[in-house]
Amino acid sequence: MKRLYLIVSGLIISVFAIAQDGHTVGEVPSDDGLFPFVISYDLASGATDCSALLDAPAGKHGFTRIEDRHFVNDAGRIRFNGVNIVGGANFPSHRQAKRMARRLAHLGFNIVRLHYFDLSEYTFRDIKQKGILVDDGTYVTFDPEQLDLFDYMFYQFKKNGIYSDINLLVGRRFKRRNGFDKDLQQKELDYARALLTHVNPYTGLAYVDDPAVAVIELNNENAVVTDILRWKHDLGSGEDAPDWPNYDKLSESSDEYKLEMLTVFETADMEHWNRQRDFLIDELGVKVPITGSQVNYSTPWASQQMDFFDMHAYWCHPEHSADIDKWTIENLPMVNETDGAKLTELATYRPVDRPFTVSEYNHPFPNLYGAEGQPMLHAYGAFQDWDGLIGHSYHNLSDVEPDCLAYNFTYAARTDAIAHFPACALMFLRGDVQASSEEYVQNLTREVYEKDWVENLRFWISEKLEMASGNSFLRPQRLIHRVATDFFADEGKVFQEEALGETVFSDGGEIEWNHDIPDRGMFIVRTGNSKVFSGFPAGRTIDWGDGISFELGPTKLGWTTMSLVSMKANGFKKHSSCLLVATGYTKHTGQKFTVEPDDLDPTKPSAVIHSRHEDWGTGPMLTEGIPAKVKLASKARRTRCWALDERGKRSKRVPVTKDADGNAIIEIGPQYKTVWYEIRVR
Repeated sequence: MKRLYLIVSGLIISVFAIAQDGHTVGEVPSDDGLFPFVISYDLASGATDCSALLDAPAGKHGFTRIEDRHFVNDAGRIRFNGVNIVGGANFPSHRQAKRMARRLAHLGFNIVRLHYFDLSEYTFRDIKQKGILVDDGTYVTFDPEQLDLFDYMFYQFKKNGIYSDINLLVGRRFKRRNGFDKDLQQKELDYARALLTHVNPYTGLAYVDDPAVAVIELNNENAVVTDILRWKHDLGSGEDAPDWPNYDKLSESSDEYKLEMLTVFETADMEHWNRQRDFLIDELGVKVPITGSQVNYSTPWASQQMDFFDMHAYWCHPEHSADIDKWTIENLPMVNETDGAKLTELATYRPVDRPFTVSEYNHPFPNLYGAEGQPMLHAYGAFQDWDGLIGHSYHNLSDVEPDCLAYNFTYAARTDAIAHFPACALMFLRGDVQASSEEYVQNLTREVYEKDWVENLRFWISEKLEMASGNSFLRPQRLIHRVATDFFADEGKVFQEEALGETVFSDGGEIEWNHDIPDRGMFIVRTGNSKVFSGFPAGRTIDWGDGISFELGPTKLGWTTMSLVSMKANGFKKHSSCLLVATGYTKHTGQKFTVEPDDLDPTKPSAVIHSRHEDWGTGPMLTEGIPAKVKLASKARRTRCWALDERGKRSKRVPVTKDADGNAIIEIGPQYKTVWYEIRVR
């Protein structure tokens, strides 16, 4: 049953809450009271362990395949919850590979996306990192030491129940040799043969024969349509080169010519991907689902032979200047966006007839509200019934046990985000957040697509759906309903517009997106075994359902991300083991930020910060302890609580008091110098 709620807060209450909060959104707070806390690379079994969600070894139930538009294996449907392993991180030492696999399994990841390893060498912040290849121009000669490290890492992932998504073309750049290379595709096929038919000595299987390989991506953010200029640069412009148009000049062309070139681009992509897909299946014997590239890098029609659709999205992506070490980033919380922002944008890409994955997602550091990203994605992805969610990224250097972040996008040491990954896994893999029972199908007709192409020369589907009058939901309505898009419909579909209040609940009521106080948004998940909050309580008591609530004390941002999960899926009252996580402001030691002035009023800061990598500081990560009073539905006499250390082991007992009914009250705070707590109900 669909439910819409409107919650109206009184003016006096709203003003009081904002005044009590006292924080300007986007402002960088002081470092007072922060303490070092880096979640261990050798986590202890116990309160934080989600490895029981995984079914080790990966592939024990046969190859991944597609049935009824979802991924399945011989044991039934399988969802993938994962993280990208990027660049040098694909080549850790054997010791670190073991620890990384155990840590990722512990945090509830059942897939890794093996990404950006297909090159001989790359330089990251003056650090040279070796890839898997020897630079002999063939792209099929592997460095034996690097290959051994890659094979062993894959073996450890498989052993711990973690599947792999192998990316074939990410880092390689095809050099011009003796003019234009007529058969660029053949180089891609040669590389695929060399990698996928290689027998891993630790598993005894070629990658093409190993069911621990879940899916294969042919290209990463790369298509003929959107990469014309790079292809022209890499391949030269000799007399045998294709007669591609100047992409930048298309805007000055006639509508007819724009449509003609759209067809040329689309056909080239389709032929390119289909040739590779046929080769992998017919020549190499690949048995798992294959996709071409992210669907917004070409037209959806170019991907019609691909097995699943994939997308990437980032909230407040950093902008780098010509000086790559200098960047700016918007420091904004996505929870304040009333239209669902990146989540409702992603929803337009889910196809009606095949699986849908998001293989890169992040709210990049140093956005101070970045901890909101993965809990919001996983709750919404479960509600929308998506098939795979993969954060970008875990790490991108061969030392995969850092004590701080090397890049805007890495998670390995990001305390405020990592701590909530168990809750993410439980919501998505265990299914604590239920998929909506009713699906609304949006139609994207060729006519609408071509009209937008002629006017804007863009490939993003979400904008095309929104511009089509009567063709789709308004974006906020996608927060309420499970949606999919029919990319091959003959005509549009009209839906009745629904009036939305300041507070919106999803079908079934498990997810709330609240904006009853401007700029103090709240994202709340209430299920029988998972509770999540991210946003600005602004003095309000947060009702988590099932008799559970919390009140937030003063924090540096007036904001927090909190999660409370029942690890054994038996609720929060009897014989339960629970993990409570509370995070806030997190940063590097010695990190420097500069807040840019507001363009309209130079005396006020804007929500944009900038810096250089040399100003990032060092490890360890510093974080704040969140003060909160949590009321439970269990009796105080049967409830115990412990602060946990970096390994997830009990470090200090937290007192449990009782309310008038004898129910438990737990007060957490900075005195415990932790971000997570174990709660036991006897």
